[in-house]
Amino acid sequence: MSYVRDDLRPLQRRLAALLLLTLFGILILLSRLWVLQVLQQERWRRLAESNRLRKVPLEAPRGTVKDVNGEILLDNRPAFQLLVFPEEMKDLEETTRFLASIGIASEQEVGSRLKKAIKTSFLPSVIADNLTFSQVAAIAAHRAEHKELEVHPTTRRRVPLGPVVAHVVGQLGEVTPEQLAQNPELRPGQLVGRSGLERAYQHVLGGEQGNVVVVVDALGRQVSTLEEEKPVPGRPLTVTLDLSLQREAAKALGPQVGAVVALDPKTGAVRVLLSQPAFDPDLFAGHLEPQKWQELVADPLHPLNNRALQALYPPGSTIKPLYAAAALASGVRTPSQGVFCTGAVTIYGHPYRCWLKGGHGHVALEEAIEVSCDTYFYYLARDAGIDRLASWARLFGLGSPTGIELSGEASGLVPDDAWSRRVRGQPWYAGETISVGIGQGPILVTPLQLAVAYAALVNGGYLVTPHLVEGQGKPPKPLGLPAEALAAARRGMERVVEGNRGTARRLGALPASLAGKTGTAQVMRKKEGVTWRELPWEQRHHALFVGYAPAEDPRLVVAVVVEHGGDAASVAAPVAGRILAKALGVPEELVDKIIVAEVSLPEGPAELPGGQP
Repeated sequence: MSYVRDDLRPLQRRLAALLLLTLFGILILLSRLWVLQVLQQERWRRLAESNRLRKVPLEAPRGTVKDVNGEILLDNRPAFQLLVFPEEMKDLEETTRFLASIGIASEQEVGSRLKKAIKTSFLPSVIADNLTFSQVAAIAAHRAEHKELEVHPTTRRRVPLGPVVAHVVGQLGEVTPEQLAQNPELRPGQLVGRSGLERAYQHVLGGEQGNVVVVVDALGRQVSTLEEEKPVPGRPLTVTLDLSLQREAAKALGPQVGAVVALDPKTGAVRVLLSQPAFDPDLFAGHLEPQKWQELVADPLHPLNNRALQALYPPGSTIKPLYAAAALASGVRTPSQGVFCTGAVTIYGHPYRCWLKGGHGHVALEEAIEVSCDTYFYYLARDAGIDRLASWARLFGLGSPTGIELSGEASGLVPDDAWSRRVRGQPWYAGETISVGIGQGPILVTPLQLAVAYAALVNGGYLVTPHLVEGQGKPPKPLGLPAEALAAARRGMERVVEGNRGTARRLGALPASLAGKTGTAQVMRKKEGVTWRELPWEQRHHALFVGYAPAEDPRLVVAVVVEHGGDAASVAAPVAGRILAKALGVPEELVDKIIVAEVSLPEGPAELPGGQP
């Protein structure tokens, strides 16, 4: 029966081939299942869950900020924000057109925001905030076509005093890619502090973001909530600012360009920090339009600059009391040692003029401060030399940041021979020392530095660290200056206000004991016989005044700089006088009768009664 076996062999071969094919197919299916269920498990799990689950960030309300008296400086108001879920977006161009059509932003800006959001994959991003009710309604009406869009309630910063406190409060800005990489707790589109208190105390005010996981249907509508992690609100913050004085400073400075700083001289607590012009902080409470940003940057008056701690000015004659106290302490001068001022003097073969053409006659240290005699300080600068002048200025904190919490503080410039060799490549020219002796030339300070320096003059000789939150300042640093040297400088400053020839004597009519020093920072040399009122605004000198009160036991030091103010006595001194009078409780109607200020504006000077140079 061998023929039977022979007939079965082809069948066996076909069955074996079929079995091999079947086994090969099963092997392919098993390998594909292994790839899907093992190697690509996480990918498909995320895709499956994204179709039914949605993780939504919950914004933490930022902390409120109050002044020293409990008045609101910064808080929140209800608002709506728009989130985009990139994995749900089907048509970028259509979403862009839709959002632009309801006024979210221009097509270009919306497209830029959406493209940035797409890069973050499954994470939702904030595309817009502060939505109007009509925008919320429009998004709700088109929910079926735009499942990638979702409106959520949130809060938005509110600054009741607006530009008056803009540079103190600072700005919020969208988190940067670098910050996202450094901090996994942040998410795209989130707002964080960029300047001012918002930046300095981000760790206090920012809070902690929460999340909620919700189930959504095919239309993207929420069906139920699976889990929720509530956000932790930012903590409240109390600052040293006194908003009643801040408002008074803004009112006194008016529309002029400049800065005002007021400190408690004993502690360094900042009571006033004003810079004008300013910006509307509401612009930075959400996502700022690029066009608005460009307008602010291009403004020739630079409203984004915090002049109180970033702008640099020659101190002018406000530096004279500092030099006077240090000269007494070091033995370069005695209280009774004087000079005879004829209105001009020749030093190093070069004529130097006093501001008073006819001269002041015989003056010693206190009289020299009272009348701001340049001749006295020309001789003092000559005898001291530039390196000693520089050491005196640095002793009072000039030339270095004060240490305030706010970012961006300028160091200023205190020149000496080493600086000249390093920067200019040549030795210091002795004739420049004479100019530095009256606060002109290459010496630059901030208004905040002036306030700190004067605080040391009047608090017994201690350098304080200015601060906006109690507990942040370093302990006062003793300067080692004799009490009599400080007292002599203070007596000179009292005579500035109370003396018959004092440059700010009109403030002496106030029923309060004030003291201080006027100063003029030269912008350009003006022709003889031309008054500051006749000059274009940008050619007028800067007007400065640093004052304090009460004179016998100072509780407040005020530094004022009015850019291109022209005249310190009639422009800058009245600003400080009003703030000090307010702090001492002098009735406003009485202050209005006594203090009449001139105003120097870019459009031209106001024609108000003037004072002496």
